[in-house]
Formats: sequence, structure tokens, C-alpha cells
Amino acid sequence: MLDAIRHAITGLADRLAETPATFHWLRKLPEANYRETKRRISQVRDELAARFPRSEPTASGEPRSLRVLDLGCGTAEYAELFDPARYLGVDIHPGYIAFAQRRRPAHRFVVADVRSWTGEAERFDLVMVNGVLHHLDDQGVAEFLATAKGLTKPGGTLLVIEDVDLADPPLGTRLVHLLDHGDHIRDAARWETLVSAASPIARSETYVSGICPYHLMVCPQP
Repeated sequence: MLDAIRHAITGLADRLAETPATFHWLRKLPEANYRETKRRISQVRDELAARFPRSEPTASGEPRSLRVLDLGCGTAEYAELFDPARYLGVDIHPGYIAFAQRRRPAHRFVVADVRSWTGEAERFDLVMVNGVLHHLDDQGVAEFLATAKGLTKPGGTLLVIEDVDLADPPLGTRLVHLLDHGDHIRDAARWETLVSAASPIARSETYVSGICPYHLMVCPQP
């Protein structure tokens, strides 16, 4: 009986995940509007931007902003944190990209499978992988991170944020993870092992966004 209930719940979650607008607005509730995640991404953004001379101009004469790649951007919840002219969101799901483009018409988006995507001629200052890897097995994670690292400029930062399995999660967290579309939510130690195999981790932390626990790893590139 319990397995049947679990199967019914996960089936419903899978159907909801296929509807970008429904997924986008419903997910904001347990995430408390992603406030804690946005604060941490903004901190990484600002720390990286501080490394560049403020006087360094772009071709248009404006102060330089980070060139940002959001891999597996989904509905592009975090695009608002970045300069639209210097942001690129990539996702395999055409419906999610269409939804993101309608919400953020000034930003740029591409439909692609990151593991086979060749990228662009210019690499990126900040490459963000947020809530993607728990959909992949270990080999898929290695392939995805290899692509992400290759798209990051020397001196740039690879930022990885993933749903994390806690030793004794509260009921609300268990329910969110049960409803999650991904089948590979790992504990913090396992995430660090997988990510550090691709790139050294300079800073990591586990935090809670609403009732959703995450593990964040900051990987500066030499």
C-alpha cells in the first residue's frame, strides 16, 4: 500500500514537472521564494565581480559585468540576479526555456543537452549548476561537470548547488524530496566527492531554503 501511494505521488509530481508554469509557481512555496539561495548566489556573484577592476569597460563603454552561464536553468528563477546582456541560460526542456524567455525577454536562452553542447567561443566568468545533478547518475554527473568546467574562464568560478539528503530530515523535507523529479539526491559527503573529482572546492555549506535543504560548493578556477 505504501509503495502504491508513493508511486501515485511521484507520478503526480512528474506530471506537474512537465508543466513549466505550474512547477515554477508551486515550487516557490516550499522554497520561501528561494530567498536563501538567491542571497548565496548574489554573494558569490559579488565576490567574483570584486576581482575585476571597476574601470575595465565593455565594448560599449559600460563597466564590466560578469559573463554568466546558467546550466540547466529551468524556468530561470535566478536570471534576475544577473545582467541580461551577459547572461545565457541553457536547458534541455523546450517548454521550460519558452517559459523562461517569456518571463525574462531581455535575457538569452538556448535549448540544449549540456553533456553534448559545444558551448560558445568565449568562456564564462561564472558557470552555475543549480538543482540539476540530482537528476543524473554518477557518470552523468561527471560528464555534466566536465562540460561546466570547460566552459568556465581561467580565474572564473564554477558554482554547484544541489538538493542534499540529510541524516534525519523533517517530514516536510521528506515530502519535497518524494515529490522531486530527480532520483539521485545524495548526502553532502557524496556531493563533495563527485564535484571535487571535477574541480577543487574552495568553500561548501549545507543550508535550508524554506523547507528544502541544499549543499553549495564554490569552485574557483585557476
